[in-house]
Amino acid sequence: FETAGTVIQNVQADLISLSPKLKNSTPDDTDWKERHEKTRENEEAVRFLTGDYDYQLKFVIDEPHDIEEVNEYLDRFSFLDRSKVYLMPQAITVEMLQEKKEWLKKLADNNGFHVSPRLHIELFGNTPGT
Repeated sequence: FETAGTVIQNVQADLISLSPKLKNSTPDDTDWKERHEKTRENEEAVRFLTGDYDYQLKFVIDEPHDIEEVNEYLDRFSFLDRSKVYLMPQAITVEMLQEKKEWLKKLADNNGFHVSPRLHIELFGNTPGT
């Protein structure tokens, strides 16, 4: 079950893939931006989802400095297991993936995290339904 972890939901799942939204996900639209910023973190929901289920954390990384926000998030939610953190590059082309792979792997290694590939982009490109 994949979720941003902002709503408490009773679900049946073997694994919760918690994908907290970083500031790099904030929309440009003023109305959506305000709503997004107010609701993108919910400690109670994160505690519930990670307390009752096996979980992993997946952060979408656009720029190297995003790692600072990942570490700040993990400091605020100190009950989370850092060994379950995956970094995934924000990219919609194979070329963008290749470029970001170079520095993302180093960031992950330096922080004790894993890298999650975007296999659907590598195999099919940025196509709907993949």
